[in-house]
Amino acid sequence: MTEPLDMSKDPDRFVVGAEPAYPTGPLDPALDPDRFDPADQTLPQLLGKGAYEDERDNLQWLIGLLGVLGFLVLVSLLLQLG
Repeated sequence: MTEPLDMSKDPDRFVVGAEPAYPTGPLDPALDPDRFDPADQTLPQLLGKGAYEDERDNLQWLIGLLGVLGFLVLVSLLLQLG
């Protein structure tokens, strides 16, 4: 560079009195388009057609949990032996 910087041409320069880039004051949740209103919609309604929601099968859940715990025990035993 052969000349000093011109601060008026800097696009990132802070301008005093300019409108802030963030909202000021209290936010209005009613204006949020992504707001989830549990009184109006359920998960299948939000996901649309093909959404599956069913009762949890406790026996299947317990077998899965025992499988994960068994895997962790097996890995810890293998690491102790190795």
